[in-house]
Amino acid sequence: MNRDFFEMGSLIIIGAMYHVFLILYFYNIRLLLFSLIFYFAIMLIYYYNKKKTVNKYMNFINTLNNSLTYLINRDYQRVNKLQTLDETFDSKVNQKILQLSEIWQEESLRGLKEKENLQSLISDISHQVKTPMTNLRMLQTALAKEEISKEEKEKLLKSMEGQLDKISFLLESMIKSSRLEIGLIQLNKIPSNLFDTIAEAIAGIVVKAEKKNIEIVVDCPESYILPHDKKWTAEALFNILENGIKYSPYNTKIEVKVERWEMYTKIDIIDEGIGIPEEDFGKIFKRFFREESSYNVEGVGIGLYLSREIIQRQEGYIKVASIIGEGSTFSVFLPNDL
Repeated sequence: MNRDFFEMGSLIIIGAMYHVFLILYFYNIRLLLFSLIFYFAIMLIYYYNKKKTVNKYMNFINTLNNSLTYLINRDYQRVNKLQTLDETFDSKVNQKILQLSEIWQEESLRGLKEKENLQSLISDISHQVKTPMTNLRMLQTALAKEEISKEEKEKLLKSMEGQLDKISFLLESMIKSSRLEIGLIQLNKIPSNLFDTIAEAIAGIVVKAEKKNIEIVVDCPESYILPHDKKWTAEALFNILENGIKYSPYNTKIEVKVERWEMYTKIDIIDEGIGIPEEDFGKIFKRFFREESSYNVEGVGIGLYLSREIIQRQEGYIKVASIIGEGSTFSVFLPNDL
């Protein structure tokens, strides 16, 4: 308000000085009247435009304040009703606020989903740990008896070691799964030698394969370069290979074949195992899923789940085909380009 009075006073003083100058040097009534009318008209137009501009500016500030308040309060229903179709500055600002709202909603949903996934994972792990923990207590009770022989004692200790290994594996799997699901692990796809990745995966199952006299055959060029995360892709392939070893009879064969397609590279892992029922094709990649016919085989049913997560995070996918009693083929598809 003080600034407005100062501006008005300054203009009046300047106008008065100008018209005194006209009277002293051009004593002409018509010229003086025309100058006064013209001068006051300019002042009125100036103040009218200034008031209009200030009102427009204040309206914009109020609108922006309301829009930001809706956004801060996460009132997405009102945010979605903001005017964004006009070619005005207000609409352009509202478009940005709407974009921020969409990002916040996506982040909220992602955070909620990650929380639910983590809770589900912890619940699953707790359920899975109960069995080995119960077994350990029973073994401990049996071991505490004084009348057991040395041979029985060694047998009980070996059983306890097996149960502890199972708990250790479950906890390790939980850490891997949770880190993948909540995004703590970022897969780094870079052009790498696929043959070396497959070799790394096979190295982890060689001992188990030798115990069952299972032959591992690899059909892949030694200099096959493909964009992928070497460490985690080896982990995914290892899990599938280990699964094949578990459910294959003695004296059989597992083949690893690599074939380049137009957009993807296909890695087939073919075993001669017990096979998978067709109705279970979609279930075997779920966490802790195990077929009824495989309960007598050591495992917890998390390897294929991890494999699928790893491959999907590299924009790939896994397919399975199987015939009961003849074996299974797991096909891993990885994009040829980054």
